[in-house]
Amino acid sequence: MSEERGGLAGLVTFITGIAIGAGLALLYAPQTGEETRKKIKNGYDKVSDDVKENYDKFSKEAQKGIEAIKATSDKAVAQIKNFMDGEKEEMKKEIKEELAAPAKKKPAKV
Repeated sequence: MSEERGGLAGLVTFITGIAIGAGLALLYAPQTGEETRKKIKNGYDKVSDDVKENYDKFSKEAQKGIEAIKATSDKAVAQIKNFMDGEKEEMKKEIKEELAAPAKKKPAKV
């Protein structure tokens, strides 16, 4: 258990170090503020475009999944309805037959 926490803590520390290093690199880079801002904006735009693209892909896949589930559930509901209608008709038929059959009386004992 402690190894899992250590691994996660190490990963968080590593990512934090990367972020701090990237920030320091931007601060001490031998370029103007305008160039740095331009690089940051381009990086932001790229990440933003990637997020939008991935969202669109996920959205389309989710919609396909929803449509497949709906089609499957509609089919299952139709099958259950057909089964129940058939059973209902069979029960009606059996009841009519029982009611139409002459009543058999047992002979009375004397």
